[in-house]
Amino acid sequence: MPASSRTAKVFDALHRPPQTEQTPEGTRVTVRLPVERATTQMAGHYPGFPILPGVLLIDCVRQAAGAALGTELRLRRIDRARFARPLLPGDELELSLLVTPGTNSLVGVRARGARADGQMAAELSVTLEPVVADA
Repeated sequence: MPASSRTAKVFDALHRPPQTEQTPEGTRVTVRLPVERATTQMAGHYPGFPILPGVLLIDCVRQAAGAALGTELRLRRIDRARFARPLLPGDELELSLLVTPGTNSLVGVRARGARADGQMAAELSVTLEPVVADA
């Protein structure tokens, strides 16, 4: 099975490449996501009150980190997740990530998501790992 088929892609969060900057702390990544890109997934999350599901926000972080590092990553562990405000249709999410290499090829990511009005929507810390093709 090819590596690209080992992770599910529910939606494409990256309609344009993320901005990246190398710093002494790690790779800083910024990506903007119009919440409408997840309209299909939002419709059934809370009927009558569609919001961006937290699992999709976590996947946005995974996709952005993978794009910045040039490799496909999968979720290994959620270290911390705080969802402070809902992301609603019409919102635009700005994700700011700090991607740092860890031990055993693991990748640590701290992320903060803010709405277009500047309000913090979420703070996440996750551990990712590269998807390795079977030999």
